[in-house]
Amino acid sequence: MSAFPINDWQFWIATIVVIIALTFVIRPLLPRRGKSPACPNCPTDSVKGNTEPKRTELTMEGTKIRPHS
Repeated sequence: MSAFPINDWQFWIATIVVIIALTFVIRPLLPRRGKSPACPNCPTDSVKGNTEPKRTELTMEGTKIRPHS
């Protein structure tokens, strides 16, 4: 007697679904080609040297708290 029902079509459908789900789970954990090892999760623009964050003005009830510099 076989441990897996390899003659059942539902076994193969469930196996394919599990393999596809595992690729979506494991893929983000694998290193990608072309990424900088110093910053593996950074977008490509910030790796090139654009490290200044976007700043917004702080307001309270419509008045500026401190000027944007």
